[in-house]
Amino acid sequence: MVIGDLMLDRYLFGEINRKSAEAPIDIVDVNTKLEQVGGAANVALSLKNIKTNVFLFGLIGNDYEGNKILSILKKNKIKTSGIFKNKQTTIKTRIITSKSKHHSRFDIEKINYNHTIEKKTLLKKIKLHIPEVDFIIIQDYNKGLLDKTMIKSILSAAKKYNKAVMVDPKEKNFIEYKKVKLIKPNLKEAELFLNQKIKLNNKSLKKACEEIRIKTKSDWIILTLGKKGLCVFNDGNFHRQNGQKKINPDVTGAGDNVICISSLLVHLNLPINKIAEISNESGALSCDKIGTNPINLNELLTKLENNN
Repeated sequence: MVIGDLMLDRYLFGEINRKSAEAPIDIVDVNTKLEQVGGAANVALSLKNIKTNVFLFGLIGNDYEGNKILSILKKNKIKTSGIFKNKQTTIKTRIITSKSKHHSRFDIEKINYNHTIEKKTLLKKIKLHIPEVDFIIIQDYNKGLLDKTMIKSILSAAKKYNKAVMVDPKEKNFIEYKKVKLIKPNLKEAELFLNQKIKLNNKSLKKACEEIRIKTKSDWIILTLGKKGLCVFNDGNFHRQNGQKKINPDVTGAGDNVICISSLLVHLNLPINKIAEISNESGALSCDKIGTNPINLNELLTKLENNN
């Protein structure tokens, strides 16, 4: 089960050949447009791609973008009965050029943390399906779906049915995710949560993971470090997986791929070093592509075979 903020990622590809006469800005001549699902929908798509059955739960708007998300999910044979329409879909639009890659980004969103009627309806459906699943992934992008009431209710229902919960947190509700199986912050989120700068050496990283474990009472901590790789901590054991050298990596959506694959590997009880290696590889493969891209199983298996 994947629960979280759903969004549409829109990409406008073009070239810069001139400056605007109206302001000191570039004019981008757009020649290609691409629309992909983002947020929790991207996690669900990755799970589907690695041949895992998935239930997806979240809110979209009653608009073109919301219908586009439904269309992409249905095309990929992901059930949409757990998705309810609210007021407006969150949209992230990125302008990408061949010279500067990510040129700019603009977002359209209305964030509402109130526990609305739509959320109450969604929560009832989530609770109804929790007994049927092996584990739950919560993908929190601070877009309003996961208020304190939602989080508390989901964790309580998961505990009732003895279901593992894996969380990709953001700053606002980080502390609400207590006693979960896995929590996967990135470096920035961990520093904000701990209110301290984390040095990129094993001693400092292990200490940070231990402090997150104590504060959240979580079993597994995965701390992603961008181009520097990631580290995994469980039951006093710490494993650091170094990043891979890449030219102009695009980290968009890499965290989605890491929470997807690491959740599955933790559920399957793989050793800590394998969880670190395979999770790191899935994130690294995402960085080779422009924008949000779900896991490609054949690519991942080929890379892992090449790594022996």
